[in-house]
Amino acid sequence: MDRNSVLRWIFIAGLMYLGYHFFLEKKPGDAVAQAIGESYIDAPSFAPDVLDVEPGKPVPPPPPPGESCTIHGNRYVAELSSRGAGLTHFWLTDARYAKSDAGDMSTTPDHERWRNLRTLFRHAGTPLSPDDQLKYDRFEWKLDPSSAAETCRFTYEDEQAKVVKTIAAGERPFELNVETTLTNLADSPKRHVTSIEAFAYRSNAQVKSKLGRVSPFQTGLECARNDEVERKAKDDKVFKQPPFWFEEPLTDRYAAISNYYFAQAIVPLDVAPSESGAKPACAVLTEQWFGADQKPDDDQAGDVYHARLEYPARTLAPHESATYRQIAFFGPKERDVLAKAAGGRPKLQDLINLGTFSIIAKVLVTIITWIHANMAFGNWGLAIIVLTIGLKICLFPLTWKQIQSTIAMRRLKPEIDALNAKFKDDAQAKNLAMMELWRKNKVNPLGGCLPAVVQMPIWFALYATLQTAVEFYHSKFLWFSDLSAPDKFFVLPLVLGATMIVQQRIVPQQGMDPVQAKMMMFLMPGIFTVMMLFLPAALGVYMLTNSLLGITQQLAVEKLFPRVGVPPAPARGETVVKQENKKGKRS
Repeated sequence: MDRNSVLRWIFIAGLMYLGYHFFLEKKPGDAVAQAIGESYIDAPSFAPDVLDVEPGKPVPPPPPPGESCTIHGNRYVAELSSRGAGLTHFWLTDARYAKSDAGDMSTTPDHERWRNLRTLFRHAGTPLSPDDQLKYDRFEWKLDPSSAAETCRFTYEDEQAKVVKTIAAGERPFELNVETTLTNLADSPKRHVTSIEAFAYRSNAQVKSKLGRVSPFQTGLECARNDEVERKAKDDKVFKQPPFWFEEPLTDRYAAISNYYFAQAIVPLDVAPSESGAKPACAVLTEQWFGADQKPDDDQAGDVYHARLEYPARTLAPHESATYRQIAFFGPKERDVLAKAAGGRPKLQDLINLGTFSIIAKVLVTIITWIHANMAFGNWGLAIIVLTIGLKICLFPLTWKQIQSTIAMRRLKPEIDALNAKFKDDAQAKNLAMMELWRKNKVNPLGGCLPAVVQMPIWFALYATLQTAVEFYHSKFLWFSDLSAPDKFFVLPLVLGATMIVQQRIVPQQGMDPVQAKMMMFLMPGIFTVMMLFLPAALGVYMLTNSLLGITQQLAVEKLFPRVGVPPAPARGETVVKQENKKGKRS
């Protein structure tokens, strides 16, 4: 396959890619607003949220604010409230996270029903039964003032039940230990269903893609058990029809809400004392949320993401207790942290989705992490450059096959030109003659394409690695304040486009008329320049380094293997004799 065909296919692929993003990709808010079939029973003294009021009904006074409790944990500060015994804020304290849009991992509007680590003891939406351990879904917890340091202890008690919920700082980064004990105070057996949930809210503006770049805050939902991970996007068809939830039974690893760089995961631990080993189900849901004066696809409208662990129903005898334990991880998807999170048992590394070529991507991640620690002076930009050079060297045997194919085709250029002239009106005869010429000279026209096809999995894996690595998040290099964000000064895209033009000028197009050649020379670099306006700077650093290495390589090839029909430069000391032809012009 000659260079012209390769460029044509790249051009067509680029147009298809842009067409997909502009016309075919589903935009946020395509689905209609859905009612998820949940209803809540509040204690009589509990004022509902404004969100619970039916249209046309008077708005009740706001509920009491509740008592607050603060935990200073490993690389975070968490604030909890007795309203729901859940999180109101989870601030990351590392400087590069604290100053970013992800500084607070608690993103839902301030409604108790969407408060992270909220616990329920009934099936939401089911009518009250005399056998239920608790009568209400929402009630007034009380903060225990005797809680230990970096621990928040909440209690609730009525004539039928006593609930004690303790949330404490974990030893590892970004972790909270959650323990809930329910005791039956009634004189008869009572039944309960325990669940704990994580929530996130993202507006349509936050998750909207921009010309080739997927938003880093585009959010997904995950259920993991055994060696399987089920991933669901917000527009998955399972969320568009009753019961609207996706459930994965007997989850023994985690339920999570995840975007490119950050995750909220709840890891189940054993249930104690009598049902040790009972595993909960993982249930996930996306719920559209928009105001009365908004449309579902407005930029300020959005979605609430749910990730729930729901334990099997259990009946307690009088004065019997059951304890449920979880570890909550709320933080950046740093690979070394995820490897040890929750004791390493749930393998939270799977929260990093590296796509189809994840096996190759994991190797590249290991290499670039080692380069960063040992060769790049702790700078991720330099690590990308060193990795690019290393890959170029490792892949040179394949590149050499391409170069050999190019040289072979150059040597046959006079004969190919002669065949084109001889059979200019007979395409079939020309193709047969070309095949015979290639066979006779043992030249494979696809020899230059096959090595590139072999390298494609590495390119895709590297793209996924650079696109999803939280290590680049708000990391500085040269004039870039954030390697995970586009170059805000647009210098990198323009330089990259210019280097692509230089590359194409070094290798003039063959078989094209001047107009076509000029169009291809500027059109393809133009498309890539526009795409790079919105892609992470980390990808741009890789592409620019690779492009400069490609120019150097091509200049070496042109020097060592000059084109047929192009006179070589005169050797040192050689005299060039000028003669006049018949028309008097010098040649």
